[in-house]
Parts: sequence; C-alpha cells; structure tokens
Amino acid sequence: MTYQELIKQAIDLKNKEQYEEAVKVFSEAIALDDSQPEGYFYRANVYNHSLKQFRLALKDYTQAITLKCDNEFYYYNRALCYLNLSEVDKALDDYTAALTINPNYALAIWDKALIESDKENFEEALKGLKRVLALSPHSAAIVYKDVGNIYYKLEEYDQALENFNESLARDSYYTYAYKGRAMVYSALGQYEQALNDLNKTLEIDPKDIDGYRKRSQLYQKMGRQIEADSDNDMIKKLSICH
Repeated sequence: MTYQELIKQAIDLKNKEQYEEAVKVFSEAIALDDSQPEGYFYRANVYNHSLKQFRLALKDYTQAITLKCDNEFYYYNRALCYLNLSEVDKALDDYTAALTINPNYALAIWDKALIESDKENFEEALKGLKRVLALSPHSAAIVYKDVGNIYYKLEEYDQALENFNESLARDSYYTYAYKGRAMVYSALGQYEQALNDLNKTLEIDPKDIDGYRKRSQLYQKMGRQIEADSDNDMIKKLSICH
C-alpha cells in the first residue's frame, strides 16, 4: 500500500474508534515515508485525544512541526497536549505561534484568552474574547458566558449580569450561564434569583453535580440546611454513578 492509502486506512480505523489499530497503521505509513508530517500529526491526535498518551503525542506533534513549521493546526493541537501535561506556559507559546501564522484563528484566540483569565490577565483575556465574538458569532452563547465569568471575578457584577443575560438570550438551555448568573445573584445577596437559576439548571440537567453543589452552598447561605443536606446526598449518589 502507498503512504496515502495507509493514512486513509488509519483515519478510517480512528473514526471507528479502533485507536490501537489506527496507531499501528499510522506507524506503518511513517515507516514507509518519514519525511511527511501528516502521519506524525494524525498519530499524535490519537495519542492525545483518544489514548491519553500525552508524552507520545508531544513527541509526534514536535516532529510534525519540525517537518512543517507553518501549519497553525499543528501548533494548536500541541498546545492542547501541553495543557494535558499541565505545561501552561508552553501551551501559550504554541497558541502564539499558531496566531502568528493565522491571526484570525478563533479557537486559538479563545483558548489563549481563557488561559490569560486563569492567570488573572483579565484585560488581555477580555480583548481576546471580544475578537472571538467578531470572528465566531455562532459561538456567542459560550463566549458571553466566558466574559461574564471574568467580570464576576473582577466583582463587576452589572457587567457580569449583562453578559450572562446575553448568553442566555442566545441559548436558553445553557446551564453554565445559569450557574454563572446564579453566582452573581448570590454575591449580590439576591438569593431567590440565584435559587431560580440553579433550579433551572437542574431542571435542564438533573445530573449536574456542580449544580447541586452550588445549590447546596446557596441553601446554607439561606439557612435552609435540610435542603442543603438533601442536595449533598444527591451529589454523593451521582458521584457513585459516575
């Protein structure tokens, strides 16, 4: 079989979730022609996203980049691998490299912004998320939620509420936005509004452990210990099932 035939066969195996077999066939393709970056990249994706063998994935991504250093997707996926290895600064470097090649790569801008938020570089994070809104308007519900989370961290609650409301205006079933807005209402002492949002979260997803955890904490703030205990029992049951 030719190199391209082996790559196609391996991709078919990967799509069928036959990951170990896919790796074997990608390896055959690489043995046939080790000057092509695609085999390394595809095999790295299987290691990274499916088999969780992150060090093997990192080695293959690096080889793919060595062979073709102008492909933003290679840097982006290696960044994801670095995040899986908790090597955040190296992930940031790869997002930056991807954006040097393609400044409008919305996913790289988005992921980089979330890391900046975690590092409390909020101004940089907000700048990135606003670019994502312009580049990827179909993702607006999620992005507005992310912006709301940053304003919540900054204790700018009016701005946080505005963005969570924008998120829910675009997706009225988006539980993360309900939970985010509930945290703002709780911080403002508006416990009934917070409770309504958490109740809505659990109406949409009755197995949302985080929703029960947040509602239990809210019940405790409200002095409603019996309800808090009931939610804690549900958390234990769901945790056992998971």
